[in-house]
Formats: sequence, C-alpha cells, structure tokens
Amino acid sequence: MKQFFTALAANLVTIAVCAVGLLLLVVGVAASAGTRPATEVRPGAVLIVDLDRPLSDQPARAERTSIFDDALATGTAALPLRSALVAIRAAADDDRISGILLRGTVLADGTRSGYAALRELRSALTTFRASKKPVHAYLVNPDTRTYYVASAASTVTLDPFGSLLLPGLAAEPVFFTGLFEKLGIGVQVSRVGRYKAAVEPFTRREMSPENRQQVQSYLGDLWSEVKRGIATSRALDTLALQALVDEQGIILPADAQRANLVDRVAYFDAVLQDLEQMAGRSRDAGKSEVSAKDSARAADLAMLLDRPTLPQITLEAYAPLAAAKERIYSASQIVAVVYAEGDIVDGEGGAGMIGGDALARDLRKLRRNSKVKAIVLRVNSPGGSAIASEQIQRELSLFAAKKPVVVSMGSVAASGGYWISTAAARVFAEPNTITGSIGVFSLVPNIQALANRNGVTFDSVKTGRYADLFSLARPRTEAELAVLQRGTDAVYAAFIERVATARKLSPDSVRGIAEGRVWSGEQARRLGLVDSLGSLDAALKSAASLAKITGDYDVQEFPHPKTATERLTDLLEDKPTPAAALAYGARADAAVADAAVAGAAALAGRGAAGGLIRQLTQELQVLLTYSDRRGVYARLPYILRIQ
Repeated sequence: MKQFFTALAANLVTIAVCAVGLLLLVVGVAASAGTRPATEVRPGAVLIVDLDRPLSDQPARAERTSIFDDALATGTAALPLRSALVAIRAAADDDRISGILLRGTVLADGTRSGYAALRELRSALTTFRASKKPVHAYLVNPDTRTYYVASAASTVTLDPFGSLLLPGLAAEPVFFTGLFEKLGIGVQVSRVGRYKAAVEPFTRREMSPENRQQVQSYLGDLWSEVKRGIATSRALDTLALQALVDEQGIILPADAQRANLVDRVAYFDAVLQDLEQMAGRSRDAGKSEVSAKDSARAADLAMLLDRPTLPQITLEAYAPLAAAKERIYSASQIVAVVYAEGDIVDGEGGAGMIGGDALARDLRKLRRNSKVKAIVLRVNSPGGSAIASEQIQRELSLFAAKKPVVVSMGSVAASGGYWISTAAARVFAEPNTITGSIGVFSLVPNIQALANRNGVTFDSVKTGRYADLFSLARPRTEAELAVLQRGTDAVYAAFIERVATARKLSPDSVRGIAEGRVWSGEQARRLGLVDSLGSLDAALKSAASLAKITGDYDVQEFPHPKTATERLTDLLEDKPTPAAALAYGARADAAVADAAVAGAAALAGRGAAGGLIRQLTQELQVLLTYSDRRGVYARLPYILRIQ
C-alpha cells in the first residue's frame, strides 16, 4: 500500500510540474510575441477589397494584436459580410481613405459569397461612390459573380490578355445513384413535396421535371437581377446585354470595351499609376513618401500591391477599426444580430454548421439579458435536421413572446432555414435570396449488396417488429417504409402549421406554395412568405423600431468569436470536439471532415476540374450533416452551386 501511495504521489508531482511548465511556456510565448503596432491608416490610403476572400455571415472578429493571436487563429479566410459593409460605409466618411480598389475573383463556397451577399456588397460600393470617391476595379478573367460586383465600380479595367466570362447562369447538380448501385449501396426515401429534390442525387440519374421547373424559374429571377444591376451601373439596355451574352459568352477585351462593359483595357501597372495619383491628391505633399518611422508597418502593406509609395490598407485590416468606431459601448440597450449559417444539425454542431443545442443555448442567454431589446436572426442556411430546426424555432418563439424577432435572409434561407424564420415578427429577404422549399424527406441507406459482395452477412435478434428500423444491413420493408412516411407526413404537417400561423395564411394556401418548392426572394414576397425586400441594415432598423427603442443602442453580434485565451483553453481542456451526430446513433468528427474538404479544395484549385472536385467533395460531405435522430430532414435541393 505504501508503494502505491508513493507512486501516486510521484505521478501527481510529475503532472503538476508538466502543467506548470506548459503554463510558463505559453506565458513566455505570449510575452515574447508582444503586441502588434496599431493598424495605421495613412493619409490618402487606398482601401483594397480582395474578392478572393469569400463573404460569410458570421460575427466580426476583433483586430489581432499579437503574433500569439495569429498562431491561435482558427477558421477559414472568410470575411464577415457585415464587417465588410460597415467598413465600406465608414471609409466613405474617412478623410484618410482616397478610394477603393477591387481585385481578385469571387470564390463561392457553399453558402458563402452567394448572390444575395454580393448584392449587399455591391450596394455598399454604390453608396461609397456617392461620397464622390472613386472605386477602381481591375479584372483579368472575371466570371459572372465577379463582374456583377465589379460593374458597380466607377472605373472598370480589363487586362489585355483577359476576357469577361459572362455566359449566363447554370445549375448543374451531380447524381451519385449509378455510383451507389455499382458499390452496392441502396437508398430508400420517404418525402412530402413534389419539388423536394434534396434526395435526387441519391435516387435519380437526372433532374426530375419538377426540380427542373423550379431551378429554371429561380435561375431566371436571379439572372434578371444580375442583368438589372449590371445594366444600371453600366448604362446599358438589358436586351442588348442578353444579346451580347448569347452571341459571345466569353467576351474579349475589345468587344467588352465597345459594349461599355469595361472602361478601358490596360495592365495593372496603369491602374497603380492611377491609384498613386488619386492618393497623392488626398494627402499632404510632405507625406508622399513612407517615413522611416512608418517603414516597418508600411513594408507589410507594400507587399500587397508592391508599391511602397502607395498608402494602402486591406478591407480585412480596416474592418475592425470601422467596427470599433461604430459600436456604442456605453449604450444600455442592445439589438443582437444572431448568425445562423450552414447546415442545421443536432447537438453542438461544428465548423460550417448550426448546432441545435448550441444556438438554442445562445438564444436562451439573450432572452434572459435585460439589455437585449430585440434580435435580428441572420439566416444563411439550406436547412437540415427537422428536430434541430424545431428546437431553434421554439427558443425564438419564447424570445418573440417578450421581445421582437426580425429575420434577415442572406443568400439562402430555405427548408429548415425557413422553418426557424417562422418565429419572426418581420422577415426581410434580398430579391435573389433562395427561400421556401417547405417540404421534408427521410433518407435511409443500406449496404446489404456491398457487404454480401465482399462476404459479409448480417443476422438479427429483436424484441419489437421495428426494432431495427434504421439498420444499415438491409433495405426497409413496405411496412417499415410506411412507418417512415407517417413520420415524414407528421413533420410536414407541423411545418405547414408553423408557416400558416407565422404568415397569417390558411394551411391550404400554404400547401399550394409549399411542396418543397424553391422561390426567389422576390417571388416569396409576392406569395407572402416574406414581408419586405431589404438588407441586414433594414432588418436592424426594423427591429429597433418594433422594440420601440429610443436613444442610442448598441448592435452586438452572436455567437461571440473566441479570444486567443479561450481558444488556448479549448486546446488544453479534455473535452470532445464539437461534432454533428450522424443518423442512426453514430458521430462524425467535424474537424476531420472540415480538414478533408479543405484539403480537397486546396488540391482542386480554381479551374473547372477543381470546381468539380470541390462540388463532389462537399456534396458527399453533406451526408455527415444528416443528424436528425428520426432521420427526417428539411433541407434544400442541390441547386446552390450556380455557375
């Protein structure tokens, strides 16, 4: 016994020494990292908007003040949309900012950089131009998304060896049915809604007539919005623009300039010269060169455009400064912006997911916070688990019983994304928001053929007729499919009831516009599924009005991004990685899944082949988000990847 306690004491001492040593190491690293110099906006600075960074509906992050912060930074290189909008608005009134440079190519990634988000960015650029400051856009081979944004610039320059890739819009779903059959994987489904096409990639080899109809209708509305935006900014006729698109598709520089789609054809050095002249007119002559005092900070910025004499700052660096200036920290009233971006899953969720438990917990905290007077729920989600959607909707309803809830729909707010929106007193959408898709389905795979082909067989013992209803070892019987269909019908009836109550419509009228069909924001407004067309800012103003807020109020975003200390604590604590529970009781490691997708994206690159690899990877990965315990889902059809 004495030896036992001696060994135990020795082990405890060892653990304590290691813990203290690790703590000292962390403190030492943090201390040695020091603090970064404060971000400086030099007189005449050009605000550089890099379109390569996808726009995401997520809370803004505070400015990183040390190398320690950089080392523990997590997540993708996405730029919060509201941060970008606030920054551009602030830059219009900032005498130190001489203008904006747009460059790069929009990279859409799932729900990020959707057309609704791009429309808001475009609107901010148009407002910036109203301040009499120029917006320059330099393009090489811009696709439709990129040119849609860049056409809002005051001067559009196209590289002589570039071209406008402006062939119109297309949606190209991918189907895995043939692959699954070859592998020996069977898929059985139950669904409600003729247009509920989320199951089609696993059950069909091509689009159903109903799905083709809704995709054609939505793409028509979306393309009309794109053409209107371009035509308005470039003083063109939409019919002439359509004729040029149909005639050429890929528009060469000379033709683009003749059609007034671009202002000039020139290399990037000509753009840099213009920017230097613009910056020179906006700063004191004595500060035209970089001083020795500022050289260290300026050197980092100069790498961006390789022009040490040109004052410049990225939108990413400027955004925290603009956000801090906009905040009213002393205000006793708060309007909370709550972000719901990604697939809706049970549990805590992971990167790019909305965890039902996690979001419901955040909403409860906000409901109990007396300073929070209203919520604006920013939805950018194709939906997912029906149970998790209901869990979130319930918490929003409890909040709405005491304080206003307003929904701002981003690029997509459909199926479960629309379900959670039904708790709102007022719903805003952009004209090109994907919404609706009021329908549900159940998807049950089995691997019997695959297993038997490789010599694996199964047997079972059970105490109830349906005890192995969700087994992967065999297909469902007709009686079992009837059980699943009954559950699917019940969830669909609840969905119809939520919509009818929220929108003050009869259940029969809701059924007429439901059936799992997707609508554009403009169509949804006409049908009564949304109240108004408007941006996140419009939703914020509406929430403050409904809450009868007088005087100053602060806008706070949730969930709060974690600090470096919190991220370090997460690394050191022994707790499970946030993950989405798979159907049938298994669990998926969200970190591994995200790493796999990130690796595939990095390998794929930007070309057509790369885009196909990303699409295949992401659409197969969505199976990991099918986490509803009953196997019932309210999720959007696969039409998000618009070319």
